[in-house]
Formats: sequence, C-alpha cells, structure tokens
Amino acid sequence: MDEDPDSDSDSETVVGAQTVLHPRPPLLRSRGRGGLHRMSEAFVCFFAPDKRLTRLVEELSRDRRSTFGGMVQDFLLEQREVLKSLVSSSSSSASSSRVTSVQLLQGLRLFLSQAKCCLMDSGELEPPIETLVPENEKDLALERAMFSCVLRPLRTHLNRALSELHSRDGSTQRLVQNLLRLKGDAAMERLGVRTGVPDSREVERVKQKLALMQRTHSPIDKVLLLLQVCKCVHKSMGTLHGQEVSWDDFLPSLSYVIVECNRPHVLIEVEYMMELLEPSWLGGEGGYYLTCVYASLCLIQKWDREQPPTQETQEALKEWSCRRSREAQRQRESQQSQRCVRILFQDGERSAVRTLQWRAGESSQALAQLCASTFGVSDPQQYTLYWRSGGEMRALPPQAQPQDLASHSEGGPSLSYLRTDHDFSKMRRLTRGGAVDLSESVCEE
Repeated sequence: MDEDPDSDSDSETVVGAQTVLHPRPPLLRSRGRGGLHRMSEAFVCFFAPDKRLTRLVEELSRDRRSTFGGMVQDFLLEQREVLKSLVSSSSSSASSSRVTSVQLLQGLRLFLSQAKCCLMDSGELEPPIETLVPENEKDLALERAMFSCVLRPLRTHLNRALSELHSRDGSTQRLVQNLLRLKGDAAMERLGVRTGVPDSREVERVKQKLALMQRTHSPIDKVLLLLQVCKCVHKSMGTLHGQEVSWDDFLPSLSYVIVECNRPHVLIEVEYMMELLEPSWLGGEGGYYLTCVYASLCLIQKWDREQPPTQETQEALKEWSCRRSREAQRQRESQQSQRCVRILFQDGERSAVRTLQWRAGESSQALAQLCASTFGVSDPQQYTLYWRSGGEMRALPPQAQPQDLASHSEGGPSLSYLRTDHDFSKMRRLTRGGAVDLSESVCEE
C-alpha cells in the first residue's frame, strides 16, 4: 500500500472538530526519501504497470495545458475552498446551507466519473492506456489513478470536513455514547453473540487495521483492509452446532468487535467507501462485508432499547442500495451526454489539435464558437465543423449531440474545424501526437 506524499510530515488524527498531531521521529524526517526508496519505486513501476499508469495520470493531472489537467486542478482549487468553508463556518450557517456528508461525497464521486471519462476521450495520456495494462485490469487501474490525483490532495481537508459535518448532525456523538454504553462484561449478552469472538490479541490487530484504514486515501485500499477485519471476525466465530454461521450470527459478533475496538472514526470510513466506490465495486465479497459493517454501525448508533433495531437497519440498507443504483444510472446518462472531443484545426500550413468539452444541449454552433476562440480565428463565419461519415468528410449537422459521435463519427470522438472551402485532398490525419499529413504518411509507407 503506497504511502501518501506528506507521510514524512507530522501525522494527524481528526477527532470531532479537533486535530491531534503526532510528530514523527526527527531521524526519519531528516532522511526523507533516499536512493533506495527511489530505486524501489522504479522496480514497482516496472513490475506493476498500474503503478506506472497512476504516475502518468498524476503528472498529466498537474499539467494545466492539458484538458484533463486543467479540469482536475480547477476542481481541486474549488473543493479546497468548499471544504475549508465547511470547517470554519458556524453551525447556524452550516445548517442553513443544508450540506451533508453524503452530498459532499456524492459530488466527489460524480467528478471522479467525469474526469475518468474525460481522460479516456481526450487521448492525452501517453503512452495510451491500452499499452500499459491489460483490458481486464483497465477499470481498476483507472479508478486507482483517479483516487490518487483527486482524493489524495484533498485527504486532509476532506477528513476534517467530514468529521465536522458528523459532529454537527450528532451522529458521531450518538455512536460514541453507545460504544461506551455497550462495552463491558455484558456486551456479548446485550449484542446477542452466540459464537466465538476474537481474543484480545486479535482485537489489537483489528485496531491496527482500522488505524491504517484512516491513513489511506483510496476507497479500494480501505475495502481491502475492511475485508481483512471481517475475515478475522469470521475466522474466530468457528461453527454453531456444527453448522456454518449465518448473517444473523455474524452481525452480533462483528458489532462486538467494533464495540471492543471503540474507534468512532470507522463511521466516516464506511461512509467514505460506500459513497466513493463505483456501484460495480460494491458487489462481491468486499461489498458484502462493507454492508455488514454499515449494518453493524446502524445497530450500535440507534441502540436505545434492549432489542436491536433490526428493521430500521434493513430499511437503511435498502434505501442506500436504491439510491446508489439511481446515481449509477444518472452517471451513465451524464457520461453519454458529454464528451471530450479532439478537434483538428488546419488552415494552410497551420495545424493544431486541441481537446474540448462538448456538453449535452449545446449546439454544434456553440462548439464551433468555442473552436474559433480556442484557435484564434478572426473570421469564424468562414469555418465549420466536419466529421468523417461514410468514408467522406461531411459538415456536422446543427442538431448533432455529443452522444452521436460514437454511432456516426468514424475514428473515435474527433472532429475537424476547417474553412468551408478547404481542399480535402490534402486532409491531415488526427493522431495522438498531433496532425499528420496523409500524403506524407502514404509516401513513407
């Protein structure tokens, strides 16, 4: 698991609205990253292509000259201000704005999906992702890269904002009170534990996993750590009357371990994973245990009587599942309705390639105006947008929309911005590296 760039500085733990600093030893701070560490990074990039992809995406995200980099940097700048204002604003102003932790994380998830779509459409990543990772690993590698260039820079501010929001809505206080109320000699009886539970040594290991979970920015890494925690609980349970334990038996044992660990920050960690992971990553074993921990926290947080609120927990899980499914559908529709389009501009000996965003509802005339501004055209009425259809260059229809590119335009999401009297016999071909003269390439071949 990769360390964050600021790992050499003082670490910090966010508790409620307060931040507790834990200084690192001076010897470790002074040494910094030595030659051995850099050599280790080089070997990791060579043997783990997804690491190399993450490095390349991070570099591109810091380059404002690129469409992807400008998009990411503008978002980070805006989000830092939003997160700072959430922490510094008074309780009254925060309640009037009605911003919740779920809404905050939903906005991040939406941008992660949009940025990933922009990266794939823009063609700005060099070398192309197809040459870096296998097809079946591409989605996971892209998710990790997005987390690294978006969530990692926001980690400290985001943790503080989430802690503040949970403190204001009272959820953290309720969890802290019930963790203390349930802990004690009668904890197993109150929670209805009928199987074995981890011993004190195993509980300490679980605490270490939860502490490490708080340090990483990646929801995928957090889920892997959570999976290890649940495996530990499941292993300690053994069998019940010779039969495999069921959900009804696992949930009380898991709740008991959470009570024994007494780590209220797990509430924020679980919400972080449930809102920032793509719905496709919420299936399988990791997603199953994530919902188990969420259900356990609901039981503990709402424990105000002798019997656990099982029905309320089931309703909360059902509501969350339906909401995430609706969000996934909206994200797919949003991604289909806006594209990052590569535009080839050519005027005599001048040629250039730029990547622009074309949003749903915008006419082709609006996109042409953006092209005129981008390429510095003084007489835009003499230019128009073209796409290749049926083997020929045709003027882009006025009613065309971004989603039409995939079905009508040949050669991917790319267009040409040319003079209306352009000589198509000398048309240049659009490539990742720029504009290439077709006549020259034919001669070379």
